[in-house]
Amino acid sequence: MEHLHVMYAADENYAPFLGVSVFSLLENNRDIEKITIYAVLDRVSDDNKSRLTKMVDSFGRRLVIVNAVEFNKTLKELGVPKYRGSYTTHFRKFFHLFMGDEVKRFLYIDSDSIVPGNLKPLLDLDMGDCVGAVVLDALANKYKLLLGFRPGETYFNAGVTLIDVDNWKANRCTERLIEHITTKRAAYCNPDQDLFNILLRGKTMVIPCQYNFVPVHRAYSDRAYAKNYGFENYYSREDVVYARENPAIIHAYRFLGEFPWHKGNLHPDTPLFDEYLRRSPWADYEKKPSGVGFVFRCEKMLYRILPRDWFLTIFRIITDRMTYRKEMKLRKS
Repeated sequence: MEHLHVMYAADENYAPFLGVSVFSLLENNRDIEKITIYAVLDRVSDDNKSRLTKMVDSFGRRLVIVNAVEFNKTLKELGVPKYRGSYTTHFRKFFHLFMGDEVKRFLYIDSDSIVPGNLKPLLDLDMGDCVGAVVLDALANKYKLLLGFRPGETYFNAGVTLIDVDNWKANRCTERLIEHITTKRAAYCNPDQDLFNILLRGKTMVIPCQYNFVPVHRAYSDRAYAKNYGFENYYSREDVVYARENPAIIHAYRFLGEFPWHKGNLHPDTPLFDEYLRRSPWADYEKKPSGVGFVFRCEKMLYRILPRDWFLTIFRIITDRMTYRKEMKLRKS
């Protein structure tokens, strides 16, 4: 029997969006025989847990709720830095604490994602001796060089990752992760993602970008993207066009400092998010302002008034400089 195992993680702030993402996944993958959702929850309210449980039950699927208390203790003892005040982004690396031996492969999906497509092809994917199947990061061509990666090496966006459990164990990934955090370095510009890329270096296979389609390809033209980031060592223009028309997983991460669930946002994925929010058990969610600071408000204003090509160039230049300074500062700390 085909069986899709999917892992999510969230605290109370992200619980409604985890729920919307799970709803979209279940709605669009009814043809998969069996689906188990593992939700690692950090201090999530009984109300959100109840809504999630009833929703998954209504689709005839299995839900495993995991209390994140032990994860928090372990990560704190290891000295792993929180990301935006939470450890949730690191939970996937410790899946062995709650997944049984029957799980041979699982798909991790960030809570800020919508799943409008079918995931069945991932069940039959031949991963060989690879630990992870991943999508290349759209904005990291320059940044990955700071981490010691070569131009042609894989640096992926960790928001969607398909993990082969046996290969993970064979490569002692958990042990190597703990060793790296405790003896080498724990703090990075993109804490979870950088650690994951370093850990799985040379042990990943690249899958189509439709499985982790990101805002830059929906907000800007391919010409603007090519000018600022280039398609070299990335997907082809044709790959991106196909993914735009046939997305399987849309990763609606921060855009201009805001998410689709913020009031008054300019996120390109807001219409799609709103559609699934309206149809989900969280239809009563009331959007609130993001409360972003002065820099993001200026960024938003420039996005409104400048030609998109100009704005993307300015964004790239500023982001590259800020990331470089942050990386140099972390190395000294």
